Amino acid sequence: MKLLLAMLLMFGIGGHAFAGSCGAIDNQDQRRYCEAKSGSGSCGGIDNQDLRRMCEAETGSGSCGGIDNQDQRRYCEAKTGHGSCGGIDNQDLRRMCEAETGSGSCGGIDNQDQRRYCEAKTGSGSCGGIDNQDLRNQCEALKH
Repeated sequence: MKLLLAMLLMFGIGGHAFAGSCGAIDNQDQRRYCEAKSGSGSCGGIDNQDLRRMCEAETGSGSCGGIDNQDQRRYCEAKTGHGSCGGIDNQDLRRMCEAETGSGSCGGIDNQDQRRYCEAKTGSGSCGGIDNQDLRNQCEALKH
């Protein structure tokens, strides 16, 4: 469960424009990712290699191929239009991917915070009920 939450914190905010400040995000890599996605920073300062590569793929300066974690690589490929969600082994991440790419919904995600985050990202919910502070801050930083 913690691994999936970490994966969502790493990769959950891709694909959206950001409304608020990224400064409220405590995790330095997540804050830099948010800043890069919002156009006020770059991916280069992200220490986590997989997150940096995801950031580069989503901002057009790289690809998903160098992401070591297979589920995260497939998630990245699906989000950037170069693959599908079907090969993602982690059920909640696969369901998040399917919801984000329009081939499923968030309802089957077991973890409550992850389900609420997914619902907010796909426009069918809000960030208010997310208990994890960093995940809620990331959610609130994105604009639907």
